Order: sequence, then structure tokens, then C-alpha cells
Amino acid sequence: MSGAPFLSVLRDRWRATGADLPGGNPLLSHRAPMEGYLWRFTDQARGRVLVVACGVNDHPDQPWGTVVVAAHPDRLMRSASVDGAHASTTGYEISAPPVFSLSKGLLHARLGEDIDIRCSLDPVHTWPQRRLLHGSGVFSVVPGLNHYWHPHLFDARVTGTARLAQETWNLSDCHVYAEKSWGRGFPRAWWWGQAHGFDRPDLCVAFAGGLLGRGRATVNVSGLTLNMGSRMLSLVPPTALVRARVRDGSWRISGRTPRYEVDLIGDAAGSQALPLPVPLLQPHHFGHSLQHLAGQLRVRVRRDGKEIYTGSSALAALETGTL
Repeated sequence: MSGAPFLSVLRDRWRATGADLPGGNPLLSHRAPMEGYLWRFTDQARGRVLVVACGVNDHPDQPWGTVVVAAHPDRLMRSASVDGAHASTTGYEISAPPVFSLSKGLLHARLGEDIDIRCSLDPVHTWPQRRLLHGSGVFSVVPGLNHYWHPHLFDARVTGTARLAQETWNLSDCHVYAEKSWGRGFPRAWWWGQAHGFDRPDLCVAFAGGLLGRGRATVNVSGLTLNMGSRMLSLVPPTALVRARVRDGSWRISGRTPRYEVDLIGDAAGSQALPLPVPLLQPHHFGHSLQHLAGQLRVRVRRDGKEIYTGSSALAALETGTL
């Protein structure tokens, strides 16, 4: 076997463990048991939020997928599971026919007769290419973990519409966030959040955490990402100290590096959580998470001991889940 094909085989085998080599592209399918993709559209002016998620499970007998659409303020939620879902190993392309497709920046989700989302996404703020590691930090190169996380899109120009039951939304005024997660399945317990909708339109915040590992080696791990225009902060252990306390409708996440301090305080604000389906590894079997589509999230950022931003959003996603 010549050098190039041999290295390609080694790379593919490495990625099949869930890990990425430094500088690799985590958006390509790892062929992991679970590959999950999420897009979140925030229309701050109208107080609306739209979530589209697609999961691809690479089951040895029959690959299958799950598509979820949820919207605020109507508390709309639709989902479907189908056989034959596929995520590409060579490009950022996903298909779960006949309910979902993403190719060349064109997203289409159709669930039944009353949900039809069609839009194009032109990225504006993304995960910097100069970063050799993705959103899981040094854990991104560690093989065999049960869950990896990568927030990769912090805003985009959107062209398109979403037909949601009796309403049709123009998505062109939305801020867009997108992420990918993958691995052997969801953690036994997890927490997650994301927000646009601050007084700084270029501010995007996301955090994720859960119980990772096996048996006595299980640990509580959290990370957060904050993007302000051309500046992106990624706070993930061990290069940052990140602590999370999530309970009783409250999310408190703090991250510290030698230069930066980021504090996030999330509050369900009396809203009722939506139960969203979470695919398990067995085909067409599900758990669920509880997600507030429009909670309150307060953000404080300090650099070298000086406060550089404090603000809040009333359109934050705040989620917990257990399996």
C-alpha cells in the first residue's frame, strides 16, 4: 500500500474512534454510532426562535435518523424518524429522506403537510480555521470518548422561509447558530444552552456539559464558547477551569483562564420546558430532553480583571437531559 492511501486508512480508523487529528474537519461524518446536527434561528425583533435538529445513527443493521423541529412562541414541536439516514465522510452533507437534507449550504426540512423549512446559509462567523482543535478542546484528539461537541457556526446570512403550521416565517432577519455532536450516544446526564438576542447583535454564546466516561472514571465536564464578532473564546478543560451548577430551573456556568472570566446565569423564567425526543442507539427508540426555547441568560465577560461586556438575552435555549 502506497503512502497516501495508507495514511488515509489510518486517518479514517482514527476518526472512527470519535477523535479528530489536529486540524481535521469534525463536520465530516465519523461513522460514529450517533452523529447529531443542530441549527437554531433567533429572530430577536419578533421574539421568535426556531430549532432544527437531525440525528444520524450508524446502526450496523440499518442506518436511521431523527429530525426534530421546534418553535417559540407557539410551543410547536414535530419529529420524525426514518430509515436510511446518511452523513457524508467527504463533505458537510446530511440526508434523511424524505424529511431532511443539507447540501452546499441549502437546508430543507419537511415534516408532514404543515412543516416545510427551506433556506440557504451563508456563514458569517464560524469556528476559526487557525484553531487546530475543535470545540471539545484537547478531548477532541482523545479516542473512544462517549461524546464530543463542536459549535461551528455563530452567525450566517439566511435566505428562505419556514412554514410552521398556520404561519410562514421569513428567516432573513434571523441570527443562526449551528453545532455538531457525536459519539457512542448521549451522556447519562447533560446540560446545554445557546443564545443570540443580546444588545450586541454579534454576540453568540453556547455551553454544554455532562457526565462523561465509564464507571468510576465518569466525570462532570463542561465547556463554553463565546463569540463576539471576530473574537472567539473557547473555554474547555484542562486549559480553562469550567464549573457548572444546574438545578431547579437554573443554569450557572463559569469559565476561567489566565486572561478571561466568563459567567453565565440561565433562568427558565417561569417558562414550561418542551420535551424533545433524543435518539437512543437501538433503531427508532427514544429518550427525551427538557428544553426551554426562550429562557433568560445573563452573560458577564472580564478580561485581565476588567469587565468588557455584561448583558442578557430573553431568547436563550436552556436544556437538561437524563437517560
